[in-house]
Formats: sequence, structure tokens, C-alpha cells
Amino acid sequence: MIQASHGHRVLHIFGCMNRGGAELRTLDIMRRIDRTRYRLEFCALSGEPGDLDDEIRRLDGEVHRCRLGPSFPWRFGRLLRRRGFDAVHSHVLMFSGFLLWLAHRCGIPVRIAHFRSTSSGKRMILRYRLQDRLMRHWIDRHATHILGVGESALSHGWKLAWEKDPRCAVIHNGLDVAPFQTPADPVGVRRQFGWPAGCRLVIHVGRMHPAKNLPRLIEIAGDMMRLDESLRLLLAGAESHELKNRLLERLGNLGLQDRVAFAGTRADVSCLMKAADLMLFPSLWEGLPGTILEACAAGLPVLASDLPGVLEIASRFPSVHCLSLQDSDDRWAAAARDLLEDAGSHHARDAAHRRFAESVYDIKRCVKAHEMAWSGASGTEIRNTYA
Repeated sequence: MIQASHGHRVLHIFGCMNRGGAELRTLDIMRRIDRTRYRLEFCALSGEPGDLDDEIRRLDGEVHRCRLGPSFPWRFGRLLRRRGFDAVHSHVLMFSGFLLWLAHRCGIPVRIAHFRSTSSGKRMILRYRLQDRLMRHWIDRHATHILGVGESALSHGWKLAWEKDPRCAVIHNGLDVAPFQTPADPVGVRRQFGWPAGCRLVIHVGRMHPAKNLPRLIEIAGDMMRLDESLRLLLAGAESHELKNRLLERLGNLGLQDRVAFAGTRADVSCLMKAADLMLFPSLWEGLPGTILEACAAGLPVLASDLPGVLEIASRFPSVHCLSLQDSDDRWAAAARDLLEDAGSHHARDAAHRRFAESVYDIKRCVKAHEMAWSGASGTEIRNTYA
């Protein structure tokens, strides 16, 4: 392992430090690291300010805006040499290959490609296929570590035989269960949105992004609401003006606008989840969705699309139920109604909460594994932390 007399300086690379799952999970880790040994800084490839920039600075970090463009390799290289980083940790899928090639040229000893999704969502036209092949080659040549948030993120995002590569390791997203141990306030949450205390509450938590499949979610919820006057839908997460307007228009056409609320970005997601009866999550693609992990910690039943990362979580938590996106809206709505019938079981919720606290998604184990990677431990050594 690499030793440093004044701690390890680590550069994390994202598009922008906004409230996405990967960004929030990285800040969870930043809050818990030994700051006498590790200093985390961030590079925003968009060149734009992010929602999390101020919090990063409060945690003694720094955000470097390094916009992509013709002069990017020179500016990025200058940043690496000037700051003297011990590790570069890239979270931008295949583009990590180019960044790790540059980091290798600058002599950075630890170079990490972190796979957080099974897909980029792009249509693989010839240009993207060629780019993908080159980036994979550069990752293979220049990464000292190839990490995934789950087994499926590595097998689908990197290669099926990843376990044969000593650089590869799964570092499960970690979650602090403390916020989910507070008493539920179902009446108070419903009151916030002007809804009856006894209404049934379905929730979705996630930013407004094509991957989240929100138009489909509205159709499924609409089918449910036609048969249940007491049902309400709450959408929480960073909003997109264009997509929100499309959703509002569809809700107006369905006559459901008064039974759906947009909560925007919230700091009390744990409270919302503990007050809800069901989470609906028909995503098109995901890595290891942190929102579903949060639902498991809250003991909230989930109905989600059968993506590899979701199935991974479902194998450990019986509160997560999966359906194919090929199934009809009627089939989804019927399955959701069945789950709502059991949503009031406090025993089931308590059992789910206890199971999560004892699972591989413990935040302490996640922090330890990251610190090992930044210090130069092999992928095999990191895997042993989960043995």
C-alpha cells in the first residue's frame, strides 16, 4: 500500500456536483473518512457550479471546474500536477478511460474507474461503439482499480469475468441507518401536502431524468388511482422544468393533478419514506439504486423494474418486489395494489430495518473499502473486507 506522510489527496471526477445518487453517496463517505489521512477534492467536467459545492467546502474539500473542450487535457494535467494527487477516482463510466490515461501520464499512482450503472442510456451507434472500445482499452491499460457498486455493475458495465482480475472489486453503496430509526409521522407528512390523514401514499424518490421513467410511473399510478380514491402519489427529487411540465399536462388530462404532489429536493427523505405505504420505481436503467436501499432501511415495500442492480438488492431484502418493464400498466398496478394491502404491517417494517442494519450495505464497511482503494490496496484485498 502507498504511504504518505501528510495524508492522501484524492480527486473524484463527476460531471457536476449536483444531487445525484453517486454524488450523494460520495459525500456520505466524505463525512466519515479520517480527514487526517485523506483529503477529497472534486473535478466537475461540466465546468458548472453544483448544488453540493458549498457542502464539499464545509467538509474541507474543494471543487475544481474543468470544462471539457480542446484545451481540457492541458488544463486537467496542470490540475493533477499542481495539486499533487495520490489518487484519481473517476465516476463517469467509459470516459474514465481517457481521464485515467491522462492521470497515468501525470504519474498519479492510484487510478480508479468506478462503475455505478449498467448502461449510459445512449444508443450504441457506430461512433459510440468505437469510442466505447477505445475507452475500455484505456481503462484496461491504465486503471489500477476497477470498482463497481454491485456485482451487476461490474459484470454488465465492465466484463462478465471481472472476478478473475485482481484490480476489480465490488464496494457496495453504504447507508447510515440512523436517520431511519426516528419514529414515523404519517399524519404530519400527509398534512404537509394537504392530504387526508388516512390516505394511502405511494412515493417515488429520484431526480427527473429519462432513466427514472416517470411518464410510465404516472400511467401506472393513474391506473391505481382509478380504483382507489384514497390513493396519493408523491414525487420527490431534483426537478427538470421541461419534464415536470409534461408530467403536469398528463396529470391534467387524467384529472389527477390534485392527487399528485411534487416535493422537489428534500433533506428529509427518510421521514417521507417512513410515512409512505409503497415506493414505485419503474426505472429504465440503474446501477445499485441508493433510493431503493433507503426504502429498505425505512422498511418501505418497493415495486421496481427487474434491473440487475435491483434484483441484487431484492435477493437480500424480501420487501423489494420486481416486475418486467414488458408487463402492462395494469399488471404493475395490480401488483402495487397487492403490496399496499400488506403495507401497514409494523412487524414486517421492523424486520426489514433490522435486516438492513446487518447487511453488506453498512456505511462503515463502505468507508473502509474506499480508504483501502485510495491507499493502494488491491482489489482482492478490498473484496476480503466483505468476506
